[in-house]
Amino acid sequence: MRFSVAEGVLGRSVGDDLLVHLFETDDVFVLNRDARVVFEAVSQSSALDELQAHVASRVFGDAIELNRLVDAALDRMVAAGILVRTGED
Repeated sequence: MRFSVAEGVLGRSVGDDLLVHLFETDDVFVLNRDARVVFEAVSQSSALDELQAHVASRVFGDAIELNRLVDAALDRMVAAGILVRTGED
C-alpha cells in the first residue's frame, strides 16, 4: 500500500503538534506528536513498509504495536481527507 498527502493540504508546526489545513473543505485538524510523525513519514516516503520503518526509528516501542498504531493513524488520516491511498506495492 502507498500513501501521499492529499492535494491542498498544508501543515504548520505548533509546539509538538501539527495543524493540518485542508483548503478544499477549510477543515483544520490538530495532529499530536505521534500522528505528526506518521504524517511527516508520508511526506518523505509513500510505501507502507518504509513508513513503518521511519516511525519505528523515531518512536520507541514494540514493533508490532507500532505497526498497528501506524495503520490506525493512516486509516484515520485517509478518512479525514488528509492523506490518500495511491496504490498497492
